Amino acid sequence: MDLPDLRNGSSATVDLAPLLGMDGRTQMVVIIKELYSIGVNHRLTRCGGAEVHTVDEPWDEDAPDVSSIKIPSDICLRKPSTDIIVVGAAVAPGRAPVTELNVLVRVGPVEKALRCYGTRVWYQGATGLTLTPPEPFEALPLRWEYAFGGFDASDPDAPPKTEARNPVGCGVARKAGSLIHQQGPQIEDPEFPIDSPGYSGPPAGIGAIQRHWEPRLRYAGTYDDLWMQERMPLLPMDFDDRFNQVAEPALVTPTYLRGDELVELHNLSHDGPIRFRLPKLNFYVGASIRGEVQHFSPVLDTVILRPSDDRTVELTWRAAVPMPRRTRHCDWIQVHERAWV
Repeated sequence: MDLPDLRNGSSATVDLAPLLGMDGRTQMVVIIKELYSIGVNHRLTRCGGAEVHTVDEPWDEDAPDVSSIKIPSDICLRKPSTDIIVVGAAVAPGRAPVTELNVLVRVGPVEKALRCYGTRVWYQGATGLTLTPPEPFEALPLRWEYAFGGFDASDPDAPPKTEARNPVGCGVARKAGSLIHQQGPQIEDPEFPIDSPGYSGPPAGIGAIQRHWEPRLRYAGTYDDLWMQERMPLLPMDFDDRFNQVAEPALVTPTYLRGDELVELHNLSHDGPIRFRLPKLNFYVGASIRGEVQHFSPVLDTVILRPSDDRTVELTWRAAVPMPRRTRHCDWIQVHERAWV
């Protein structure tokens, strides 16, 4: 497929991704990304070089099939709202060892709290199976592997037991006794403490979730014989755009963010709480189709916060341009930044 000429008049990274819409018509998705560094005074500075991610990047590159997502793919047609994703670690103040630590992420109208522990192990206590006191720690990567969840296929005669919201976690077992001497969850929701192997509450995290995990899976649609006969390779008719939301549900905003929202991050950096406002940028997208210029307004649908290591904020805007039947009839797509009015 011939891509239109891309005219980028901004300092942001811009890329085009052709995707099929529900009606089978090609949509040219315009992906706009900007990267900011977080200074010691919590001021944000544009640093450029934002990367468009064409596939999900796993935490464990050697075992991507059983790893949680570190950086999600940017390739999708539309998100109904804004995802807030945190890539980092729970970090004790001054890196002085602690046995437990509370983490808080607040961005505009949404927030998520976590309670993190040092290593703790299941053991047989006087009153039943329980967890050892946590060991001291300085930092804990905020990966879903350290939260409640998991997958147990130890019985070949029975369906696997799995936590559909986090199959890569720990704590799920067909028989509680098999957990003895196994590592217990280190990340939990403060409102749902894990105190027994019978825990059935939600896994806790602030990172991206996989396509085959709940709640994303419920929005994927029905891929049955009828779909194969009448729709393939198009998405099924019951596909829901909420499938494209990759953030933990509590960190999916009710409506698109516009910039200038307050961000507060607690115990995600060794130098204390971080507080700033999101940059407020406004982009214009224009497309020349058969000589006529059409106008589109991108929306801010992804915010990735990396406060622990490289201390950056990555913002992604998106717009979809419907293509004519012959894509060569779209001469160019132009992107530039414009002032708020």
